[in-house]
Formats: sequence, C-alpha cells, structure tokens
Amino acid sequence: MKNRQILAATSIALMLALSACGRGGTYADVARFHTNQPINRGTLFIQPSDPSIANNLEFRTHAESVAVEMRRQGFQTVPDAAQAQYIAVLDIAQTDGTTVTRPGTTVGVPVGPTVIATPVGRGPRNSTERTTTVAVQIQRQADGVKIWEGRASKTAQAGSQGATLTWAVPVLSEALFRDFPGKPGVTQQVRL
Repeated sequence: MKNRQILAATSIALMLALSACGRGGTYADVARFHTNQPINRGTLFIQPSDPSIANNLEFRTHAESVAVEMRRQGFQTVPDAAQAQYIAVLDIAQTDGTTVTRPGTTVGVPVGPTVIATPVGRGPRNSTERTTTVAVQIQRQADGVKIWEGRASKTAQAGSQGATLTWAVPVLSEALFRDFPGKPGVTQQVRL
C-alpha cells in the first residue's frame, strides 16, 4: 500500500514538473497569421499600438529589438513613416497572472446588464508568474492592408530575469521572426 502511495506521489510530482517545463521552460508560444503569399521585402517603420508612447525611450529600445529581427529578414527599417512601404505595429504586454491585458483571449459571459470577461488560456492563472507577449502586425503603407501578424509569449517566474522586458522582448522578437513568415494559423512552441 505504501509503495502505491509513493508511486502516485512521484507520478504527480513528475507531471507537475513536466507541465511547468512546457509552460515556462525554454520555449515561447508563437502564433503567426498571413495569407501564405510571398511577402516582398522593403522599407519598414515600427510604431507602437498606443500612439502616446511613440517617443518613449523604453518603447524605442524595445522597437529596436524587433527592428534587428526585421532587418535579418531583409526589410530595411526607416526612421520616418513617410519613407516606409510597410508599417509594423508593435504591442508589448505583460500579465502578472491575475491581470490579463491585451493581446489576449477572453470570453464574455452576460451577467445581468453587464458582461464579465473571463480569460481563456492554458490553465489556472498564478500570481507568481509573469507572461510577456510581443505582438506585431505588418501592413502595407499604400493601402493599409495587413499582410502578416504574429505574437510570441513566454511565462516566467515573477521577479526572475525572464520576467523582465529587457530580457524577454529581444528573445521573443527573435522567436517570433524565426523562419519568417512562419506557418500560418497555428501556435507553435519555439525553442529560445
């Protein structure tokens, strides 16, 4: 009887350890969306999804992480939107495990006259974890048509190096643009 309890406890501990590895290990969850048509390279300007932070030094630092990856893919980044063939809209969000901010998926549940938004994800939220998401939409400047979008997310222990934007944004940007444009419409785990 005691051996069964030890075996059960060991099995549970192993499953928990494996689930923690998949969630916060050395992988990012990466999803990309495009029409599976060739994407011509050209000049590109990176702007924030929130125009009020366009001149923010922190945003410009993080935008440079994305710019490095875009240049690796053959785009030429430019300092002015008027010079660009493409606009890349960059959104960086962090959640602390209990607060969900954009981008994310929620389901609205009507409760009387209000709607309660419930996060949908990979299991229970944990306030000791922090998830960083880097999301980019690329659109043609001439007609505003989106030609590519993607997001990369990584969960790390709150307070750890992996939960800081200065560590996470460059790493997630590299994962997001690896094998650009990527397989559309699926979420893949990409090794960091």
